[in-house]
Amino acid sequence: MIPEEEILQNIREMGYVTINSCVINHSYYKLNDGTIIRALVNVNGIAPEPNNPQGFAINSTNLVNAFVPKEKRHPELFQPFQNITEQDITDSDVDFEVLRENFSVYNLSNEHVLSIKTVAGQIRKTKFYTKEGEPIYTVHTNPIVKIKKK
Repeated sequence: MIPEEEILQNIREMGYVTINSCVINHSYYKLNDGTIIRALVNVNGIAPEPNNPQGFAINSTNLVNAFVPKEKRHPELFQPFQNITEQDITDSDVDFEVLRENFSVYNLSNEHVLSIKTVAGQIRKTKFYTKEGEPIYTVHTNPIVKIKKK
């Protein structure tokens, strides 16, 4: 097996900035029915982008989970679906309480530190349920990004 540092060096030689996570902090939100939403902007990688003031762009994926109270789960309502459309939304603006929003911190190979915080803007409830009976929500998030020199 090739050592990870050798792989990362190859990636840097291609012009990419590699990342090393220091602290990963999810954001948590509590809905009126007791459901807790956990959200994270996961940093996948950093690619060169000459037109960006920092010289790179962040490639990320939003990771969102719903933890639903037992009495609110309805596995009997599960039905397979392809896409969620506007007609599938049963509540277009679910009220929520912010439980926690903290920055995740990454050391970058270009001598910078990236801090990114996930902030929920809007949570919408759909008519769909998972196989476990959990309601499916769409969560619109916004990343708050800070970049500074080490």
